[in-house]
Amino acid sequence: MIAASSEEGARVLSQIKRLVRSNYSNPPTHGGQIVATVLTTPELRRCGAGTGADARTHQVHEEAAGGENPCARAGADFNFVTRQRGMFSYSGLTKEQVIRMREEFAVYAIESGRICVAALNSKNIDYSADAIAKVIS
Repeated sequence: MIAASSEEGARVLSQIKRLVRSNYSNPPTHGGQIVATVLTTPELRRCGAGTGADARTHQVHEEAAGGENPCARAGADFNFVTRQRGMFSYSGLTKEQVIRMREEFAVYAIESGRICVAALNSKNIDYSADAIAKVIS
């Protein structure tokens, strides 16, 4: 970008950043509609089963819904995994709990408590659940 002054450049850059953030924070709805169509059409679902992050999050949701919720040991309701859909879920953890979890257990979440459900799997869910249990108790 070329601007007449550094002040004008800063204003334009601020607007560009705003536009970029809105594109990443609010993706087009047609992508979600395509995914919904694929997941609700048996023939299409069979073609796409087991691919991508959506399949991983679906697997985590299904495992949590069908089995013991590993976070139940903490004495708190962490069924957000089964109630929410998508790659990210709000855990209810406070900023302080998230920081402690990161520093003591190397389990990462956004300071708002939002976690990447797609990153949970059979190899790390127990460790993650134990870390959550320890920071909330």
